[in-house]
Amino acid sequence: MKTKSMFKAFTFKDLLIFTCIFIGFAGFTKCDAQSIVGKWHRTGATKFRIDKATGKETPLFTAEQQKQYDQATDANEYNELLEFKSNNTYVSKVSAKGVEPTEHTEKYSLSGNKLDMNIPLVFHEKTTITIKSLDANTMVWDLVFMNKLTRITYKRI
Repeated sequence: MKTKSMFKAFTFKDLLIFTCIFIGFAGFTKCDAQSIVGKWHRTGATKFRIDKATGKETPLFTAEQQKQYDQATDANEYNELLEFKSNNTYVSKVSAKGVEPTEHTEKYSLSGNKLDMNIPLVFHEKTTITIKSLDANTMVWDLVFMNKLTRITYKRI
């Protein structure tokens, strides 16, 4: 007895039509990959010391000192905005109470989680920035300079 298959062989024409429809719908799907491109507002910073021998991070401030640091930052109306553009430039705008606001434009490069914002050398040492985490709304950096780590949090605006 011969059995009938429920499926018939696709012809080349059928496959071509299916492929075109699939590719057409793929154009409507949104990519969820995260990007630093956009506007970011600095919302916090925590400072650490890095032990040269072990690489261990030790908070630079006690919990009370960190609280005072955060309050002083708020009281001085410190405000930092970063805008990363898709052409690999960024604009940094910083303002604080009693200080003339500054705006700086520079090129940046991103390789994996290493962000190079072309910060000038200080004491012949380069500032390194590692993006520790990034999602649709929050970006956290580890900025290391002179064996001190500052963990900075930004919110997307």
